[in-house]
Amino acid sequence: MKKTALLLVLALCLGMLAGCGGSSAGEASVQSVSMICGMGSVGLAERFAGVVTAQGETEIKADSNTKVASVNVSVGEEVAEGQPLFTYDTAQTSMDLERARLDLERMKNALADKEKEKASYEETAKELSGEELKDYQLLIREANADIVEKKYNISSKNMEIERLAAALKNVTVNSPVSGVVKAINENGSYDEMGNPKPFMTIVETGGYRVKGYVNENNASALQMGMEVLLRSRVSDAVWHGTINEVDWNNPAQGNSNYYGGSDDTTQSSKYPFYVTLNDSEGLLLGQHVFIEPDYGQDAQADANTIHMPSWYIVDADSNPFVWAQDSRGRLEKRSVTLGDYDELMDTYVVEKGLTPDDYIAFPDESLTAGMTCVTYDEGNFGGDMAGFDEGMMDGGMMTDDGMMGDAAMEDGAFYGEGEVPMDGAEVMPEEAMAGGDNT
Repeated sequence: MKKTALLLVLALCLGMLAGCGGSSAGEASVQSVSMICGMGSVGLAERFAGVVTAQGETEIKADSNTKVASVNVSVGEEVAEGQPLFTYDTAQTSMDLERARLDLERMKNALADKEKEKASYEETAKELSGEELKDYQLLIREANADIVEKKYNISSKNMEIERLAAALKNVTVNSPVSGVVKAINENGSYDEMGNPKPFMTIVETGGYRVKGYVNENNASALQMGMEVLLRSRVSDAVWHGTINEVDWNNPAQGNSNYYGGSDDTTQSSKYPFYVTLNDSEGLLLGQHVFIEPDYGQDAQADANTIHMPSWYIVDADSNPFVWAQDSRGRLEKRSVTLGDYDELMDTYVVEKGLTPDDYIAFPDESLTAGMTCVTYDEGNFGGDMAGFDEGMMDGGMMTDDGMMGDAAMEDGAFYGEGEVPMDGAEVMPEEAMAGGDNT
């Protein structure tokens, strides 16, 4: 995805510069190595907004058929595993249990009477024939159906008695985890979907995790087990983690009107995902962070190592060279020495032949040695690509109603610095990825 984004941005940049002098007029557009390799801000990476939450929450439900007599804890209180949380009122349960046992006895007596009645019908039928026999056979079938029903009712009543007896034994509900009481729902309120809320919610202690949202339109950017980077919004602090859950079964309330329509078929859903942290030192509960797939971009930010995208290198397998600007501002073929190849990033380490300050051209058949080099870099686009972002908007990649062109939709939304696409994903320049937050 990142490679596609870089190619798309590069193509757009070259297209904008074509009107002010291209190789057909003896000129070649060149860009700095630092910018191409992620040391500048041309690279785009998909980011998602996230928030630091507790490792987990435990919801405790109360028996809807039993009244709660007393609550032993309060909101905000720390509780230990096994600590009593609330107690049931057993007076009504005791009365219900006694009533159920009496009902069961009556049911068993009624069943015995019906079985005797059936036996009587069967004995009489042995001496009958013709129409009288048919009448008794009908009575026997009806008695059989009645017996089956009574046995089912007895089975159900036995289950009710077991439940009530268990409720009397479990008068006190204890905490299954250690944590902090987040909410107590003594009044029996309901959530937005009309479902009853849990009686009590406990935030588990013992570590943090990060929660984010992914939109159905950029869901392919995330996978279970994917390593991610988490960046502070206010500093250059970075944490590492792994996506351990994407909850596709519980879309968030309130969908995005992404396709420009007003009904359900034109909306897009967003889904929560969770990141397990390798180390949570320095994070605060409730802190907001950026989440981005870890493609090794932090390693690429090393100023002493050039990780060159393979599409800039000609004859990489035999006599590798690049089209570079020489000291006189002219284009030349420059041999380079390559190191390791990164298959995931599709980049080569350039050991000799280039420095981050050099300028090179995207190779094509029109390039020839001696062309006048026309440089472009951040300065051509307002320093932080602001002009480029405006050009993207004006050029039709994104319209006022939020629609995007097919090219932009292929790999996710492309947004300007600080924009938040599709309820959670953010696309930020590589400069921000390397440590600087622009929020």
